Amino acid sequence: MKRLLFLLMAMSLSVVVSAGPPNTLSGQVLACRDIVPDAARLTCFDRMAATVAPARVAPAPESSRLAAPAVKDALDPQRTFGLSHATIVAREASAAGVRVKELSHITARVVRILQAPHRGAIFDLDNGQVWKQSEPDGTDIFAKAGDSVEISRGFLGSYWLVTPSSQRFNVVRLR
Repeated sequence: MKRLLFLLMAMSLSVVVSAGPPNTLSGQVLACRDIVPDAARLTCFDRMAATVAPARVAPAPESSRLAAPAVKDALDPQRTFGLSHATIVAREASAAGVRVKELSHITARVVRILQAPHRGAIFDLDNGQVWKQSEPDGTDIFAKAGDSVEISRGFLGSYWLVTPSSQRFNVVRLR
């Protein structure tokens, strides 16, 4: 039994001597190799590799390199002349590989309403948007701050604002 214990101690001492000092590269590699949990062993190798060579920057994916010229072409002023802003944004998104979700309506709360004579009402909404009555007809607006309004798409790029009292106004977005 004593011989077996002596033999085991001698073998472990020879492994430590052959590994060399742990501050040498070969000593660090051998020290990492002997770690049993896989994650800890990988962490040890990664830490050692970071001291030997700087981190590599991964090249940009092929799809993003191809999208840049497509987006540039989609925004070329010669190609977009006469198109609506919405069409240009849709072309840009398509060239970048992004799908734009279109809404048919939004709902927001009125923060304040500014009434200018012969200019129509201006609606400041809680979502940061500002809408202006596009065709003022002089009728009173039965809406106030805090009311919930709905703005929906109309025909030919128009928008309609509907108040809680069911008044409908043709509006354009200012901001």
